[in-house]
Amino acid sequence: MFVLLFVLFKKVQTMDINSIGVTTAIILETRKKLKDNKHPVTLRVTFQRKSKYYTVKKESYTTKEFEHIYKPNVRGKNKERRHKFDAIEKRAIEIIEGLSYFSFEAFEQKYLNKKAKDTTIESYFDSKASELESNNKIQTATLYRATIKSIQQFDEKVSFQKITPGYLKKYEKWMLDEGKTYTTIGMYMRNLRHIVNLAITDSVINEYPFSTNRSVDKTKYSIPNSTNTKKALTIAEVKKLFNYETHNRNEYYYLQYFLFSYLCNGMNMADIANLKFKDIKGDELTFIRQKTKDTSINIPVIKVHLLPYTQKIIEGIGNKIQEPNNYVFPIYKSDSTEIEKFNLLKQHIKLTNKYVRKVAKNVGIDEGITTYWARHTFSTILKNSGSSIEYIAEQLGHQSTKVTKNYLDSFENSHRKEQAQKLIPK
Repeated sequence: MFVLLFVLFKKVQTMDINSIGVTTAIILETRKKLKDNKHPVTLRVTFQRKSKYYTVKKESYTTKEFEHIYKPNVRGKNKERRHKFDAIEKRAIEIIEGLSYFSFEAFEQKYLNKKAKDTTIESYFDSKASELESNNKIQTATLYRATIKSIQQFDEKVSFQKITPGYLKKYEKWMLDEGKTYTTIGMYMRNLRHIVNLAITDSVINEYPFSTNRSVDKTKYSIPNSTNTKKALTIAEVKKLFNYETHNRNEYYYLQYFLFSYLCNGMNMADIANLKFKDIKGDELTFIRQKTKDTSINIPVIKVHLLPYTQKIIEGIGNKIQEPNNYVFPIYKSDSTEIEKFNLLKQHIKLTNKYVRKVAKNVGIDEGITTYWARHTFSTILKNSGSSIEYIAEQLGHQSTKVTKNYLDSFENSHRKEQAQKLIPK
C-alpha cells in the first residue's frame, strides 16, 4: 500500500499563502476507472484539509504506466509527459502565489479561466433575496434586504474578510446605539450567519466567526437572544376589550381581528389572511402556519375549536360568499400576486395595531399593543389557568416545548403576588 501511494503521487509542492499552507500534487486518480481500465490524471490542490481535483484533459494511464513517468532518468514520451505535468503544476503554483487571499473560488477563476463570480457580500445578499422572491417568500426576502442595508449603514466598505467576532460585536453595539431591539439584532445576525455559511461553502472565506449552538466559544460571536418583555394582557384586560362598545367602524373592525387571533390559538395575521372556508368543518378550524410550512419536515396541523363568539366574528367581518376556496376574510383578493399579498398584509397589520392601541387606551390599558400580543395573551392565560406546557405547545404549533417556554417564562404580576401571600401563615 505504501509503495503504491509512493508511485502514484509525485512530489508534493507546498507554499505558504497568508500563513496558511496550500499543497499541490499531480496524481493518478485511482478511485475513478475509465472504460479502458485506465485512470485519469488530476491536479490535486489541498487547503485546510480540504482537497479539490482538476482533471488533466486527455491524460489517463494504468498504475504501471504512470509509475514509469516518474522513474529516475525517464526518457522519450514519458519524459515529455512528465514535463507537461510539471508545467501544469508550476502554473497552478504561480496562480496560487499571485493570490492576495487564497480560496478555491479565486484559484478556479484563473486556473480554469472561469468567468469571475461576484463574491462581494452585497451580491450574496442580493442573490439570496432574489431566490426567496422567486419562491414567493417576499417577507423573508425583504428582511434579507433590510439586513444588508443595515450592515452597509454601519460600514460602507463591508467585506467578507472583515466579518470577524470583534467586528460582529461592534456591529451589535452600533445597532443597540441606533435603538434596535435584541429581537431585530438576532434576526439580522442570523441572516448574516446564513450568508457567511454560503460564502464558506463557496470557499470565498475560511474562518467561521459565529459560535455553534452546541457550545459557546468565547473567541467567537454569539447571537443574542431577544429580551423577554411583557407582551401579554391579563384576563381582566381581555374582558375590557370584549366589552368595548364603539361607533367607530375602524375600531370595531380591527378589534375583531385581534380578538379572532386571541380566540384561535394566537393565530398570526398571515395565517388569518390565508384562511379559506374549506379549512372550517363545523365548529372546528384547521390550519398550517405560514411561518413553518416550508421549513419543517413534520408540519403540525393546528386545530381550533370555534366558539360562538369566533363564528360571530366570521359572520360579521368575513367574506359573504363562503365557497370552499374563498378567503375567510377580505384581506387578500382572489387574484392577488405574492407581492400584492405582502403589501396588503403589511398594511392590514399596521391598521390593526393602530386601532387596537386606540381601543386599549380608551379602556385604560396603557400599553403599546400589537397583533403579536394576541398570541402571547392566549398562551399566558392558558398557562395561568393550569394548562400543561405540552398542550399549549400543541395549540401554538410548536414542535418543541422549549420554544413554548420562551413565551411563558413569566407569570402575571398579580399571580406572583397571590402566590407570595401563601407564604404567610394565617
